[in-house]
Amino acid sequence: MRGKIRLIAIVICLATIAGGAPAAGQEPIAPSIQGAQVGVSAAIQGTAVNWTNAALASAPVRLRDARRGRALQNAVTDRFGAFEFRGLDAGSYVVELLGTGSEVLAATPIINLNSGQSVAALVKLPFRNPPAGGVLGKSLPAALAITSAAVAAGVLATTVTGAPATDRALPGQR
Repeated sequence: MRGKIRLIAIVICLATIAGGAPAAGQEPIAPSIQGAQVGVSAAIQGTAVNWTNAALASAPVRLRDARRGRALQNAVTDRFGAFEFRGLDAGSYVVELLGTGSEVLAATPIINLNSGQSVAALVKLPFRNPPAGGVLGKSLPAALAITSAAVAAGVLATTVTGAPATDRALPGQR
């Protein structure tokens, strides 16, 4: 009986060590992205502009972790519309331009950062008066959020629940 207990204890100990859990006296190994350098931070520098490419001075911008959806840092643009987020880990991020009520007015595509990399980003308001703003939502931020999400997901057309996207027949159909 003692031999079986000893064998089970050895198997459990080996499985724990092989599974990545630290054994007594070992330092836990931090998870890392392949090729990432430990202790080297990255940065995102950018500019916020309006639909005519004029700088947006004193505009609030926010950095969001694209994988987890968490807001990480906030900043305010300078008089030239410039902003910067420093001390970032390797990963995927989105920069959001915020309105007065913290609603998202515009966002960048996903920015993938490697260790030590500094990347430039441009956040631009797409248009002054959205022609489809009433169709996509009750406000400009809602329309922009819906449109940005659809573009990011590669959506080309949508269907209102229970209604066809068009009443015209597709090619080859009658």
